[in-house]
Amino acid sequence: MQGLYYTLVIISTVLFSLQFLFTQRFQETSGTGMKPTLVFSLYKSLVIIFMMLLISGFKIGFSWFSLLMATVYAVSSMAMSYYSLKAFAVANLSVYSVFSMLGGMILPFFLGVLFFDEGDKLVFKIICCALIVVAVLLNIKSGKQDKKALFYYFAVFVLNGMSGVISKLHQSSPYSPVDSTSFMLWSSVVTVVLSAAWLLIAYRQIPLIKGKNIFFVTGYGVFNGLGNLFLLIALSGESGLPASVQYPLVTGGVMVCSTIISTIRKEKLTVREYVATFIALLASIFIAL
Repeated sequence: MQGLYYTLVIISTVLFSLQFLFTQRFQETSGTGMKPTLVFSLYKSLVIIFMMLLISGFKIGFSWFSLLMATVYAVSSMAMSYYSLKAFAVANLSVYSVFSMLGGMILPFFLGVLFFDEGDKLVFKIICCALIVVAVLLNIKSGKQDKKALFYYFAVFVLNGMSGVISKLHQSSPYSPVDSTSFMLWSSVVTVVLSAAWLLIAYRQIPLIKGKNIFFVTGYGVFNGLGNLFLLIALSGESGLPASVQYPLVTGGVMVCSTIISTIRKEKLTVREYVATFIALLASIFIAL
């Protein structure tokens, strides 16, 4: 069973590495302001809702605990989008990426070790995580900094880590949580409601998307929705992967996949970036053993 879970996590890392292609194209046509961000969140969540309904055969579970967790998950995700936009205006983007990736790995790692008895092979896990931290830090590029940037870095670190923390808490809870597909659906429903409300309050309209943007939003929704669903499934039950293994594996895997994609696209990469990718690959392999 664990072999299946590792396969799902590997597929997730590939999907997460590719999803940026859709956001990049959407931003090129619509911009990076708050309004297009809310529009993107709204429609990609509608895609995820439809996809989860199809996967579940329109059989959706419900519990108040899961709805609460799905709401926290959605709010933290939207807050992450907001502070990412703020960071883009004043922060060094390579440092932003480092804080985002490290938050997504470190917070779930310590949650698993401290509260879910994932302390086996702890020294080995810490060494692997340290290698991934080194690999991520190697990707920092010089650039101008703003005094506000430190706050945005911290917010991005915490908020990106919250997705893994909430996922682990929900999947390990004894309070009758719903299945992974239902959780993904409810978190997307909350995102749709919040995005629509924000658009109506701030802009007095919900813009319709058309043309190529429909493809970009749909592509992102499919890749992101399936990626997160597979991670939830891999965390489920007593035989699920420990969070202290899964999230370092995702961080290292995304680095490796992103480098491969950049190479295929003939983007110029430095020797330091290739070294960082090699370190991340070794750490990901070792932590999966």
